[in-house]
Amino acid sequence: MAARKGLSKKTRFEVFKRDSFTCQYCGRMAPDVILEVDHINPVANSGDNNIMNLVTSCYDCNRGKGKRQLSENDEIKKQQEQLKELNLKREQLKMLVDWKKELSNFEDEQVDVISNLLKEATGFNLSDVGKSKFKKEIKRFGISEVIESTNLSISQYYDGTNESVKKVVDYIPRICTVREQTVSNPFYSKVKYIFAILKRRFYYFRYKKSDTNKLLLFMQNEAAFKVLKDLAGEVKHPNEFWDLLDEWIAEMGGGK
Repeated sequence: MAARKGLSKKTRFEVFKRDSFTCQYCGRMAPDVILEVDHINPVANSGDNNIMNLVTSCYDCNRGKGKRQLSENDEIKKQQEQLKELNLKREQLKMLVDWKKELSNFEDEQVDVISNLLKEATGFNLSDVGKSKFKKEIKRFGISEVIESTNLSISQYYDGTNESVKKVVDYIPRICTVREQTVSNPFYSKVKYIFAILKRRFYYFRYKKSDTNKLLLFMQNEAAFKVLKDLAGEVKHPNEFWDLLDEWIAEMGGGK
């Protein structure tokens, strides 16, 4: 009689995963039953521990107490099914690996497009850290939007100095965000315009996201935009701007 060799935990786990943690004799699953690994061709008949000769079995079926046992034909059929399944899994794994590799290459190519745009305009390439950052921006906004925002940032902020190159790169994600939000709310860009007026008049002017939402709440049409634009150009202090805006919003019923 052949000596039984113990199965490692790793082998047992691989068999359980392959069989979806389901007894292949009766169909019961964990945790309803205790699962074990059975030899299709018994060790007594020179069966080995090759994973193709192993099958998931519940405690009862493994001891001959279950609904049925595998016949010789069942053994052959089971091995054929396992071989077919294994080959399919190998093919799909290879396709997955190839797809991941192609995806990674494609992401690199997209980042290179942005890096080349910057180099042609400024003479500077993106660093490895910069490329990693822009991969995330491309995933978020899409390559077309990042290209458009890169061109806009270059035209607005590059003045031929090394310092302006950093500003160009830093502002690309911001431009992407503004353009995205403008699509969802066409008045978003007008809010930025009003803030620009206030920042130009008051160097200490700062605003929060909640301030943006406040302006959007009031600015429902072009007339409201003109009112706020005029107000931003006339107030003597930013606090005067916010106080009047709060009063108007309250009159609209938005302050409740």
